[in-house]
Amino acid sequence: MSDLTLLRYYTRLEPLGVGKEIKTALPMIAEVLFTSPRHARNLLNDMQKLDWLQWKPKVGRNQRSTLYLNTTLLELKKQLAAIRIREGKYEKALSILDDDERTFGQLLQKTSGASLREGRLHIQLTYKRPFEYLVPHHLQRSSERYLLRQIYCCLVGSNNEGQLEPQLAHHWQHDNHYQEWTFYLRPGLRFHNGEEINARGVAELFNKLKNLSHYRSELAHLDDVKAPLNNKVVFTLSIPDQGFGGLISGVKYGIQPASQLATQGTPLVIGSGPFLVTEHAKNRLCLEAFEHYYACRALTDQVTIWQLDEKELIEKQIETNQPEAHDSNCNYYLSHAVDAHTRKDTQQSRTEDGCLFILFNQKPNHALNDAQRRYLSSFITAEKVLNCLKENQSLFGCETANNLLPMWHNIVRPQAPETPLPEQISIAVYNYTALKSCAEAVKNILEHQGTQVTINSYSFRELNQLSMDGELRESLIITNINLDDNRHASAFNSLYHNPVLQSCIGDEAKLWLTQSLDTLRSETSLSNYLHALEPIASALINQYWLTPLFHHRQTLRFHGVLKDVELTNWGWPEIRNVWSAD
Repeated sequence: MSDLTLLRYYTRLEPLGVGKEIKTALPMIAEVLFTSPRHARNLLNDMQKLDWLQWKPKVGRNQRSTLYLNTTLLELKKQLAAIRIREGKYEKALSILDDDERTFGQLLQKTSGASLREGRLHIQLTYKRPFEYLVPHHLQRSSERYLLRQIYCCLVGSNNEGQLEPQLAHHWQHDNHYQEWTFYLRPGLRFHNGEEINARGVAELFNKLKNLSHYRSELAHLDDVKAPLNNKVVFTLSIPDQGFGGLISGVKYGIQPASQLATQGTPLVIGSGPFLVTEHAKNRLCLEAFEHYYACRALTDQVTIWQLDEKELIEKQIETNQPEAHDSNCNYYLSHAVDAHTRKDTQQSRTEDGCLFILFNQKPNHALNDAQRRYLSSFITAEKVLNCLKENQSLFGCETANNLLPMWHNIVRPQAPETPLPEQISIAVYNYTALKSCAEAVKNILEHQGTQVTINSYSFRELNQLSMDGELRESLIITNINLDDNRHASAFNSLYHNPVLQSCIGDEAKLWLTQSLDTLRSETSLSNYLHALEPIASALINQYWLTPLFHHRQTLRFHGVLKDVELTNWGWPEIRNVWSAD
């Protein structure tokens, strides 16, 4: 008899009382179960085998047997629903729970991890918000950029040292002036829908991308893209660019059909990477290994990421600390291989290549004067904000910052003299918990000085669009940058194509920044970008255009459910490498 049939009978027994001895007789039990005594005996024996109850019958007239119910009906439903979740039968699990989504979400957390389903390895994760439309040509937040890496491939990649690596292109070359770059595609490449990836399609894609607002500034020097052969793509630039290969290794240059640029809102996108999208709904995202991926097929067969309310994200088996985890008291350490048999509560941790900072809006009519900027840069310190976060009980995993990237030298500025502040100051953030918490902390600090503070929260895209339109009116913007896996090119792009930063520092400073970066990419190899960018970033701080606050501390907890999985730049596990020996 199925456990769900037994559950229906157990539902009739629970009103008798759970966790206590019940003196009764088999005919009475049969009456409660609406069945015959013989069938009732079989039902009780079956439930006892499952450890739902204890049944101690006594023989003889007027002898009462003992019934003991071990678990409440709700706990039993949770057990049965958890089994269905592990089997991927989510609708059935929700039905067992009478469509209780809160309990369903808690079970999703407890069952997160890797499991085998009919010989196929499945990973289940939970996350705090729905994912945006997963296409490279849209502005995307950190977690979406991580997912783009799973769904799309670029022509080339670039590693931590700034060296180019083959992806869809197996070979590349440039002329002596770095103004003509040629890439040779692998044979037999396919998109997720089975269509061929060829040079003509790649050229069409890039010729369309350079006209999009999200690409226009960084591809302004791209004169033309041609496909003289089916496997050969030639990029012609108007000025030298030694790091052009690194530029197109970025997430936003993932190879997709050119026709997808005009597609609006179709969730099942067409990519070229190790995973294809099989479902993208508000409450979950499902990925499946792409059998015709150019490189080694992912070890993981399927991935399901569920969206759950942030307040429900507790006691997780796998946590993607994007970096809202309140774990300041945890013992953090780095690990690149995890032995689940020797340590069940295992963590990986890394300091993010990025920074959360205060940006001073220099646009006319919204700007603080020079003396006020200098004073606030000295007065609102990372240490003060950190203490305020602790008092507000909104602390997240972080380290105080003295430059935009943790590997760069600390910037120490002289203490500025105190100066009167405006009666009112406005702060802009996008809807990210860490930013909002810092904005509240800065508000508390300023209001103690007698300044009234208003916080305006936007979506990520709204904040960027207001910046591009020149309509960002707040005096302070609390925002962040975080690098992708192509660290050198990503660091360059975080300054070169950053609408919020470039809008706020003012036209003169923006011109200086753009010219400095143009000179850098003409004269500097990709592997030297991080070194060459440091004085430019440091100047932004020394000119009191921005004040660094924190570097995020990202943590991934394993609790024995994953093996040999590393923490990526985005704070997510490298899901393509998850495996099981079972």
